[in-house]
Amino acid sequence: MGSLFDRIQSEMESRQKASGLSMADVLTLPDAVRHTFNWMMREGDVGLADVASRLGQDEETAQSEMTLLVERGFVREFQVRGETRYRVRLAPKRGRDIPLNIWQALGDKVE
Repeated sequence: MGSLFDRIQSEMESRQKASGLSMADVLTLPDAVRHTFNWMMREGDVGLADVASRLGQDEETAQSEMTLLVERGFVREFQVRGETRYRVRLAPKRGRDIPLNIWQALGDKVE
């Protein structure tokens, strides 16, 4: 039971440390990386062979690049039936602070 709790705690801590990319961050990436990220966002999750094929590299080189992106918190790595998969890690959307009495706040702005 303790190991399950430890794994959940570890996952929560890693999520807090690596917030992911905002869409504005994606736009500032170099062209080749941005195109790869856009492709990964459309695909959902991708395997290492898919990444290597997309980048025109061997799997070892693609693995080292993906490891760097995972370490930076831009990509999440996970296992599905023994296969390593990758998914772009986008930063959560920030909520907006909306006043409890929005009509009063809007009236104050107009006056």
